[in-house]
Amino acid sequence: MQAGFGRGGRNLWRFQDFGLTPDFVTLGKPMGNGHPVAALVTRREIAEAFVEVDEYFSTFGGNPVSCVAALTVLDVIEQTGLVERCGQVGAELRAGLQELVPEVRGQGLMVGVELPDAGGFAERLREHGVLVGTTGPSGGVLKIRPPLIWESAEVGRFLSAFRNALR
Repeated sequence: MQAGFGRGGRNLWRFQDFGLTPDFVTLGKPMGNGHPVAALVTRREIAEAFVEVDEYFSTFGGNPVSCVAALTVLDVIEQTGLVERCGQVGAELRAGLQELVPEVRGQGLMVGVELPDAGGFAERLREHGVLVGTTGPSGGVLKIRPPLIWESAEVGRFLSAFRNALR
């Protein structure tokens, strides 16, 4: 979940990193870059069996404008080398964080930082202009998922705010 459209920095879809072939792939918010569109990708035999059982309805069903938005997102990802950049910028982000805290994990632009008071630290980061969520047991992990268009300059600003929040 939440690891598609190149966020992992190796492949367009994170499941490819593990050699998996899923039965279903759901695509949500990033698909339209803010435009309301979503999709379900599956094999033909599964889709045909589903249609035989029930009527399909979707509030985000494919209207022409939404389809153009989604196709444009895919074009931009390919034309700008976004997947590779996510890998490079993510490695830079993790390296910078590893200089500051002991527990950093993740791949691409999906990074987790385990901290004793992750919730309080997330609030201090907010005071420095950075928004992150928390996850994990008792919310003890910072969930860092920056925009895929991040570059080195944004990593530097994030790390500066992180250093300041540590004080």
